Amino acid sequence: MIRKRAKYLVFCWCCLVIWIWLCVGTAGAAVTPDPQVRADLQALFDNPVQVGGFPYQDLFEAAAERYNLPLPFVLAVVRGESFFDAKAKSSKGALGLMQVMPATAADYGTKAAGLLDPATNIDVGVHYLADLYARLKDPYLTLGAYYCGCGGVNTNGPTIRQDCDEYVRYIHTHLTTILARAAGGVPVTSGEERYFTLTVFDNFLDGENFLAYLSEKLPMVQFDIFRREVEYDTHMRFQYQILATYRSEKEKKQVCENVKDVTGFSFCR
Repeated sequence: MIRKRAKYLVFCWCCLVIWIWLCVGTAGAAVTPDPQVRADLQALFDNPVQVGGFPYQDLFEAAAERYNLPLPFVLAVVRGESFFDAKAKSSKGALGLMQVMPATAADYGTKAAGLLDPATNIDVGVHYLADLYARLKDPYLTLGAYYCGCGGVNTNGPTIRQDCDEYVRYIHTHLTTILARAAGGVPVTSGEERYFTLTVFDNFLDGENFLAYLSEKLPMVQFDIFRREVEYDTHMRFQYQILATYRSEKEKKQVCENVKDVTGFSFCR
């Protein structure tokens, strides 16, 4: 009986260790920043690019100038965080356009309720982003720290925690979209576009690759990626939505048919 109980306890302990490794082991691993992404981010600071046509454009321009950050750098963060939704709220309590935590806002003398005001949220979020950059002197690590705190990055090396690195590469995808549309003269939004979800990926790399494939095969269609929170009983995780824009139901149907033609799969119902 004692042996059976001992075996059972060992079995439970092994299951616990495996569960912990699956949940946090990957997140805790440190990786080296992607050199191409790092170069792209640094280029923004070396040679600032002007972009326009975004929601709350004047507020973002003013904050970027006030805290001496490149405007596309700031816009990539807000686009990836909330897709310009001033009322966005995360399961952890992050609020508004730049998904600022109330504890962070308090450090800048702002109450949580104020974060739902676009001007206040932008000022606090950009100020915090600038303070991280002043401390870390590295745009890549700055983005990582914006998501996971300075404890997730290390200037020696440098290295960055793997989940923080995924966030940086996710924001870089939005930066790429911003710069590409600016270079091509494509309006960011005309107020007429709507988004619908083609499919969802649990893994960012899979989502990023599929987005790149669709964008290459169907350059006349505007595709995007946006990560959303999915809550389970014991934890929360991110999923990556692949989005497509449309102006009418007829156009939406045509996009679905085009995607099916190039992929061989029907993603629309």
